[in-house]
Amino acid sequence: MKFSIGDAAKWVGAYVVVVLSLLVLAASGPVPSPRPFFVEFGVGLGFVGMGILAVQFSTTGRFRSIAPVFGADVVLQFHRQAGVVAAAVVLAHPVVLIATDPDYLEFFDPRINVLRALALITVVPALLLLVATSLWRQRVGLSYEWWRLSHGTLSLLVVFIGMVHGIQVGEHLGALWKQGIWVGVLVGAMYLVIHSRVIRPQLMKRRPYRVTEIREELPGTFTLGVEPDGHVGMKFRAGQYAWITVGDSPYSLQQHPFSFSSSERSAELCFTAKAVGDFTSSWKDFEPGRTVFLEGPYGAFTFDAQSEGAVFIAGGIGVTPVMSILRTMKDNGDERPVVLVYGNSRTADIAFRDEIRALEHTLHLVVVHVLEEPDEQWDSEHGFVDGEVLRRVLPPDCRNYEYFVCGPEPMMDSAESALRDMGVSWRQIYTERFQIV
Repeated sequence: MKFSIGDAAKWVGAYVVVVLSLLVLAASGPVPSPRPFFVEFGVGLGFVGMGILAVQFSTTGRFRSIAPVFGADVVLQFHRQAGVVAAAVVLAHPVVLIATDPDYLEFFDPRINVLRALALITVVPALLLLVATSLWRQRVGLSYEWWRLSHGTLSLLVVFIGMVHGIQVGEHLGALWKQGIWVGVLVGAMYLVIHSRVIRPQLMKRRPYRVTEIREELPGTFTLGVEPDGHVGMKFRAGQYAWITVGDSPYSLQQHPFSFSSSERSAELCFTAKAVGDFTSSWKDFEPGRTVFLEGPYGAFTFDAQSEGAVFIAGGIGVTPVMSILRTMKDNGDERPVVLVYGNSRTADIAFRDEIRALEHTLHLVVVHVLEEPDEQWDSEHGFVDGEVLRRVLPPDCRNYEYFVCGPEPMMDSAESALRDMGVSWRQIYTERFQIV
C-alpha cells in the first residue's frame, strides 16, 4: 500500500463534489426571487450541512473502496472532525437566518406548525449529543455499545428531519424532480447505516466461526483462536483487522475491532488483546466451540511486497498487527530487512517475547526493546519511544523503508513527530490507533 497525491486529489475532489451537490441542486432550475444576501447565505449553509452529513455515512471505515486508500485510521479521524464541522454548519443555518430576520423564529413556534416546530427543536439537542458523545464518550462513561446505537439512531434522525424540512420549506426544492434527487441522495446515505446494522449482520450469520482456543500470552493478555464453521473462511492481509461479535446472533451491540495476530497462511484466525474492558475481560471464560461472527477484513496497515524494508514501532499490545506481519514473513520466506522498536513498561509486559527472539534468527529482523521501568539487569534501551531513541537505534540505510506505528496514543504522536523530524515522508508512515471515538 502506497499513499499517493493522485489518490488524495481524487477522493478530496469527489468529497467536495458530493458535499456541494445539494447546494448545486438548490440553485438549479426554478429558484425563488432574490432575497437579502445573508438570508441566501443561511439557506446555503443548510444545504452544505446536509451534504456533509450525507457523506458522513460513507466515511465510517467500513467501506473498502475508501479506507484502503488512506488507511482506516485516517478515514476515521476525518469522519470525526467532519462530523463536528457538519454540526456547526447545520446549527449555523437557523442562527444566521434568525439573526438576519427574526421572523424565522416562527419555524420553531408550535402554535404555527406543531410538527415542524417539534422536529426542528429536536434537531438541535440531537446534533449537540452526536458531537458531545463522540468527543467525550469515555469521559462521560458511555459504553461503546450504547454509543454505537445512539450514534446511528441520532444520525438517522437528524438527516431524516433535514430531508423532510427541505421539502416542507420548498423554496429551493419546489420542482418534483429536485425533490426526487434530494430524497434519493439522503435516503441513499441513510441506507448505508441500515446496510451496516441490518444487512451485513445477516450476511455474517451465514458465515459463523467457532472458538478453537483461548491462550494466555501474559497475565491479562489473551489470544482468541477461531476457525470457519461450514465455509471457506476469510482471507486477510497481515496487519488488517476484523470486527468481532461473540454469541449466537450477529445482531448485537457488542462488536469490537481487533487486529489479526496470526499469519495470513494460518488456517486458524487469531486475535490478541489485553483484558482492559468488559468484552476482552470475558475472553478467558470462552469455551472451545463457542460461536463467533467476524466482519472484515479492514485496514491498510499492511507491508507491501514491493517495499524495500520496514520499521515497526509498537507499544504494548500494539505489537499485535506487527506479529501478524512477522509471522507471515516467516511463512513466506520473506528475507527483506525489518526493524522492530518495541516499547513496554517492564520486562514482564513484553508480549510474544520468546517468539520475537526466535524470529530474530529466522528473519532479517533487528529488535530493539525499550522499557520505561527496567530492572538492574536490563542492558537495552530505557525510557520512552521518542525521537532521541529512534535516532539512536534506527539504521542509517532505512530511509526508504515503510514505517508502521501502533500503540498508546502518546507514544504514537511522539514517534510520528520524530519520524517527520528525521526526514521521513508522510507517505511512508502508517498508523493504527483504533480510536473509534
